[in-house]
Formats: sequence, structure tokens, C-alpha cells
Amino acid sequence: MRHLAWKAHGLRALALGLVCAAAPAFALNYDGTLDTSLYSITDGIIPGLFRYGIDLGGGAPYYNYDAANAMLVQPNGKIMVAGFSWNNYLGTDQNACVLARFNVDGAVDTGFGSGGRVVQNFNPSSGENSCYLWSVALQGDGKIVVVGNIADASHGERALIERFNADGSTDSSFNSSGYEVMGDHTAFASVLVDTDGTLYAAGHYIVPNASDNDFYLAVFDAGGNFDYTLARAFDLGTGNDHDDRAYAQVLRFVPAQSCGVSCLIPAHSELYLVGTANNTPYSDLANHDCAIIAYRRAVTDTQFSLDMSFNGTGAETIDFPMASNEGDNICRAAVLRPGGGVVIGGENYFISTLGGGTPGLASSYALAEVDAVGNVTRQDTFAFFQDLAFPGIYNGISDMVREPADGKLVVTGYAGTSVSNNAPSDVGVIRFNADFSRDSSFGNDGLGLAILSLDGQAGQNPAQREWGSGLALDSRGRIVLIGERSYNISGSNPNDYDWLIARLNYFDTIFRDGLDGVVPN
Repeated sequence: MRHLAWKAHGLRALALGLVCAAAPAFALNYDGTLDTSLYSITDGIIPGLFRYGIDLGGGAPYYNYDAANAMLVQPNGKIMVAGFSWNNYLGTDQNACVLARFNVDGAVDTGFGSGGRVVQNFNPSSGENSCYLWSVALQGDGKIVVVGNIADASHGERALIERFNADGSTDSSFNSSGYEVMGDHTAFASVLVDTDGTLYAAGHYIVPNASDNDFYLAVFDAGGNFDYTLARAFDLGTGNDHDDRAYAQVLRFVPAQSCGVSCLIPAHSELYLVGTANNTPYSDLANHDCAIIAYRRAVTDTQFSLDMSFNGTGAETIDFPMASNEGDNICRAAVLRPGGGVVIGGENYFISTLGGGTPGLASSYALAEVDAVGNVTRQDTFAFFQDLAFPGIYNGISDMVREPADGKLVVTGYAGTSVSNNAPSDVGVIRFNADFSRDSSFGNDGLGLAILSLDGQAGQNPAQREWGSGLALDSRGRIVLIGERSYNISGSNPNDYDWLIARLNYFDTIFRDGLDGVVPN
């Protein structure tokens, strides 16, 4: 079921924003309509919004199962997407890791990998029965880093980090093989690249001899060497049998600054891990809260350590307010907060009694702002639509970005709907002002939202579910997003899953974008 999918996977990290000194100050005013110049001739359904099937030939029960989990937009506008696809490898059906690249117009970039994509399997005879990618990052030299995990029958999850050259070929200079598989019971959900080439991979690991998941941070140098002395774990619970997982991370460098007469705050870096944690056995699914771990490193330090000025402990949990029937809080996305701290987004579960029927599980969007010392300065829960979610209807934030010019937030995720031919969800995109109010200039209904759906288009069967998994701003400020679409082939069960890729228009007020010097239309 979708509302438990967070148990099986993590989501990607937020990419560091590019700063261009030559770029003029400007404000973008999105209209939220589809950019019809993005179109796939082979797999397109609607210009500006199309599905992309990989279909590598695996058998039942997951044939034609393609999941897009993370993305980024390169400075040249090409779109990189990471995920996995069901296939048959050495006589065994399993998921393969997949990395694909698309040109600015949506056409497959045939110069990348083999026919536009890289497909990677691991040996099923060794128990490595599936591969998953959850995050992708771009280095300054154009090399591509991905993280995820391998499902191993003997060792449980094992975290995976890989690096590819700009053309999709394996970068053999990385750990001498192009990839590294970590120890037993580990998984990576996000990766960041520091300015010196250091890689930070975050996720979770299970404490040996205990069913206790902890936040996990692994550090790799530019050559792909893992430094065990720099690995960090954090348990937000006490004792065993807790479920703490990092899904996203953001990194900030703070230059030295004056704080008064004879007072100087030295230059330092801040790293925030965001996810979910609980303080009771995770067999009870009503005790998870959103969680933040704060790390700090001075320029003279070789490693990050817990920032004890953050909430006095280096950590903070947020239990979003709801009535007494409130349940889990799961946060998967994060962006930096101006002035220090972090903004996080996710999902708030509760037992809904709307509709007069049998009460049931539902969820709303959740959004919170936490300052540099751990104070929760703003939080909100809301349904994507104006009515609260009905039983069985789920609304959740999967990813978010902050616009560099005006500080506005754009989030994507899944938007539950009770419309019969759209159920159970569509892709939702919302644009917020800096104070969390809806930006009424976005979308066409004055509510600051856009709903993307492929239901029943171009003769396709009605979709069973569609949701956004990741988004980014390209060099023109356009919103590019990816997600998943499932629909019926036979009319009974949803049994085909494709990648969903979209780009949204905007009205711009500049003559040049400051990055490529091209004058926009």
C-alpha cells in the first residue's frame, strides 16, 4: 500500500544550489502550466508531461515495473533520472538499478550510457537479488554520483555508492572499481557533494544483534575511499527496536561573520540530516515523528560532530499537531532556511472520520521550519485539496526546492483525490511564499497549486496512482519534476509502472539568465 511505502525506501537529497555572481537579481512568476516543448516522441502522451517505460523483460508479478526516484537538471538543461526497473538477469527476476538522461526537449540522450541509460544488476547467485537507486548528485567536473542499496538474501540491505563519468561509463578511479557496497543491514537514501569533492551519503543501518535502525552518515573522499573513522550514527530512541531513518540532507557553508564588538562567529559548515524517528517499538506504526540531526564542522576540523547548540542535543523531533487520532509523521524533504536552520516537508497520518463512513487511515501534507538552534518557528499540516483527506486518501511531500531569488518554496508529492477516475492520487505541485502562505500567482485556480495527471489521456487506461518523487529548477528557473505512474493493463490490478517526467512554464522578467547567456523567448 502506498501509505506504507516509506518503510521500503528512502528519498533523495536536495542538491546544492549554484551561485553565479554574474546573474542578475530577478523574480520568477510561475503560471504552473505544462511546458509543451518537453515531449517524448516514443513514449509521450501529453506535451510537457510524459511517461517513459523501460520494460527490461522481467516476469510476473512485477513485470513492466519502472520506478523513478531521484533527478537533477544539469547546467546544460539535460535531465538525469535515477531509479530501478524489474528485469531478468542470469535467469532470475529482480530489480536493476537504472540511470537515464534526457535532452532539454525530452528526447532520450543517446550519447549517455547505452542508448541513453545505464542498467546495472548484481549477481543473484550470490544472493544479491535486487538493486535500487534513491539519490543522484552531480560533481563540478561533470561526474555523476548515485546511492541506493542492494537487497541481499544473506545480508539484508547493503548500501551502494557509485560514480559514473559524464557519458555514463563507469568511473574506475572511484574506489578502483567505480562503486562500493557497504556492510550488512545498511542503506543510503541521499548523497551530497562538498566543494572539495567529499561525498556525504546518508540513510540508516541496523545495529548488530538488534532490530534498531539508526540515522547513518558515511563520508567518502574524492577518490571514493570510505573513512570508517568519519562514519556517524545517531539513535533518537533509547534501547533497541526503534526505527530511525534519514531520507534527505542539506549542507551549508557559513563564512566568518561579526556578532558585535570583539565578537566573531568563525567560518563553519552545517549539515542537516532529515528523516523520521520513533521512541517506541516500530511494530506500532503510530509513534514516528519527523526528525532532524544537526552537525557542524569548523574550517580547522577534519570531520563533522553533533552541533550541541541545536536544541541542546544536536537533534530535534517534530510531532505535527492533529487531533487525538494523529499518527505517524514522516519527513522526506529538506531545504536550507535563510539565516540558518532547515525547512522540512513530509506527511502527517491520522484516522479520518470524514464522509460519515468507517474511520480509516489518511494523511495530509506536513511542513515545518526550524532555526539554527533547533527552535520550531513555523509548522503546518494541510490536505492538498481544500477538504481534509478522507479515509484511504493520502497527501504527502516527497521533495522541495527553494527559489534563490525570492525564497519561495516549491514542493511536489502525491495528492489524494476522491474523484473516481483519478483515484487514488495525482501528482501535486504547490508553490508557497516565504511565510508558508500559498502563492496565488501559481496555478490557474488562485490556490497556488497545480495537479498533473495522465488519467485516460491518449486512449490510455485510467491511472491507479501518480505521484511526484523529485523536482529541481533548471537554469531558466523552470520546474522540472519526475515521478511514477501506474495503470491497468487488464482492467483489474495496477500492473504497469512507468516513469513520469514533466516541466512547467513560467513568466520571466529578465533578459538573460546569467548562466548560459541565452535570451529566453
